[in-house]
Amino acid sequence: MEYATLRLSKKDDHGNYFDLKFKLLKNKFVPKWVDRVLEAQQNQYPISEPWAMYNLNSDMNDEFIKENINRLMSEVDQEHKLFGIQIEDIKNQYLLNKIHAIFEETHGALDEWKTNPLFKNKSEMFRKNLSEINQFVHACESAGGTPKIRIVWFDLPKTKLFNDEDYELFTNKKTFGSLYHLYSDVGKNIESLTQDNDDHHHGVVPNLHYSADCVCYFRDDSEGEVMQMEREQKKYIERNGNYLKENGYAVNDKRLTTGRVEIARLETDLTKEELLNRIKNFNHLQSFFLS
Repeated sequence: MEYATLRLSKKDDHGNYFDLKFKLLKNKFVPKWVDRVLEAQQNQYPISEPWAMYNLNSDMNDEFIKENINRLMSEVDQEHKLFGIQIEDIKNQYLLNKIHAIFEETHGALDEWKTNPLFKNKSEMFRKNLSEINQFVHACESAGGTPKIRIVWFDLPKTKLFNDEDYELFTNKKTFGSLYHLYSDVGKNIESLTQDNDDHHHGVVPNLHYSADCVCYFRDDSEGEVMQMEREQKKYIERNGNYLKENGYAVNDKRLTTGRVEIARLETDLTKEELLNRIKNFNHLQSFFLS
C-alpha cells in the first residue's frame, strides 16, 4: 500500500466528487494503521460520520451542530432520560463538559457498554445516538477553529494498543494536508484536560488505543503555538501528578505522550487556497480506500 484516497462528494449527488490523495509515510506505525483500515473495509463497516468536515463549508455551521446535538439528546432521553438539557450556546464549555461526562459515565471505556445493563433491550439507535452526541460535543468545541476532516469507523473494535516505539512518533504539530491517527479511547486525554477546564470528567484516559480512525488538518501550526501548547500540557502534568498517579500513571509515563502520529501527506498540484476553494463545494465523505 502506497496511497490513501478520500473521496468527497455532494450528499445528494455521489457522481459529483473530488479526491484527496495521500502518500503513506514509511514509519513503523503506518502498516499497523493500514491493517486496521483493511479490517474495517473487509467487514464493510461504513464511515460513521460522513458529514465530518469541520470549518470547511457552510453546511456544518453552528446551527447545524446545535440542532443535531439537541435532537440526539432528545432521542436518547425518549428511551432513557440521561441528559434533560438542551444547548443554546454551542460554546458553553461548562455544559459541554457536563454532556461529555454523562456520555463517559454511561458508555464506559471502549467496549464496556456491552456489559452495561442500561443498553439491554434498547434500540440499535440508542448507542449510536449516544456516540454521536459525544462527537457533536467535540464539533461544538471545534466550531470556528482549525479546518479538518475526520474519518471514523465506530463499528471497528478498539483493541490495539500503542507501544513505546509508536509514542516516539507522536507530534503536537499539525501540518496542512497531513493525515494523522485520531484519539480512539473514551474519556479525556492530557490535551483535552489542559484545554477544557473540566470538573465533570471521570478520570484521565490518555492515548492508549489506535484504530483506523484518522484526521486531516488544513492548517499549519506555528512553532510558537506548538511550544505554548506543550508548555501548558507539561504544567498540567506537573500540577496534577497525584491525580495522575491515582489513575495509574507516573508523570513520566510514556502513555501520557501528547499529540498524534503522522500517517500520510496530501499530494496535490493546487495551492492551499485553491484546494480549500474546491473542498468547500462538498459536504459528504463518500469513501476511503487504500492502493
